[in-house]
Amino acid sequence: MGEMRIKHTILFCLLLLGMPMVAQQWHFTIDEYRDAERNALRGVRRVLVVNNALVQPNDFGHSTVLDGNNKSGISVRLDRALLYSLFSLTQTLDESGEFDAVELLDVSQNSSTNYYARQSLSASKVQNLIQTYQVDALLVLNQLVLYDVLEAFQTDGGGQYAYIQAFAQSHWSMYFADASRRSQTLSYADTLLWESPVEYTRTQALNQLPDREDALLYLASTLGEGLGKSFAHSWVAVSRYLYDIADTHIEAGLQSFRYQRWEEAIHHWKQVANDETGKNPKTPKTTKAAAVAAANIAIAYELLGDYSSACDYANEASRLFGTLKTAWGRQQQVNIRYYLEQVRAKKAKANAR
Repeated sequence: MGEMRIKHTILFCLLLLGMPMVAQQWHFTIDEYRDAERNALRGVRRVLVVNNALVQPNDFGHSTVLDGNNKSGISVRLDRALLYSLFSLTQTLDESGEFDAVELLDVSQNSSTNYYARQSLSASKVQNLIQTYQVDALLVLNQLVLYDVLEAFQTDGGGQYAYIQAFAQSHWSMYFADASRRSQTLSYADTLLWESPVEYTRTQALNQLPDREDALLYLASTLGEGLGKSFAHSWVAVSRYLYDIADTHIEAGLQSFRYQRWEEAIHHWKQVANDETGKNPKTPKTTKAAAVAAANIAIAYELLGDYSSACDYANEASRLFGTLKTAWGRQQQVNIRYYLEQVRAKKAKANAR
């Protein structure tokens, strides 16, 4: 399989779909291997994360809106935000296992006093850092900008609602010891939202929100972690569902599936799919069985790494679920279409190799 691994213990917990005797679903998870989103550090073994940014002024980037009216003079101390972001990035890269060493130079190398104008490292400074720290690459933060909006207002029901939405934008440069690799720049952004439940008073609503400085520091840390993860490969747990109905072949296929006998399970389910699909009109009961069988076969083919067949059977399941003309059928059609998007992405990735 190569790109996925099924959990050793399949969770045979039944999730009833809200309609008695319609169908049940067996839930399990697979660990799916995800390539790094960014390949700029591919082949790099030693990385130095460098602070080349200036601290954001306390009075920049903050907005408070109360009942539609802007409040001026908002100040938030952000002298720790750079360190939160850089440390989180360094830790994430180090823990990824992708690199032999990841170090952090937290003292800013920026000699400017103008926060609003980014300043890149000079060529001589880049070479000096690479030689001094004996690294293959520098990942340099040139600027971190944090914005936030705190808003509170009265709802139509008379209660008080409040939220904080925070935004982060960052600019980075990458330099390499290998002269054949050109320097690169990248931007990375993130956002977080905190909401209060509707309360009786404004004070109660605002007290449900985090401290403004804490919210922005958390966002800075989240941004560093997110950027670090984008450079690293990872295993991600994804959910899959198998349908179970009162049919001999469907149940036999589930028994085979429990012991990871994928092809045997496919054989059982095809007895239903092949017998009950096609051009001839079918009763809702048999069409439902065919749809269930096709959906299960798609999952089994995915686990075998045959993404083309998985897409074919997922498409057939979607078509059949759509013919049921019931709320349950429409919901399963939505679910299988979402699954189909995931398998198509795997297919495209496999074909690109």
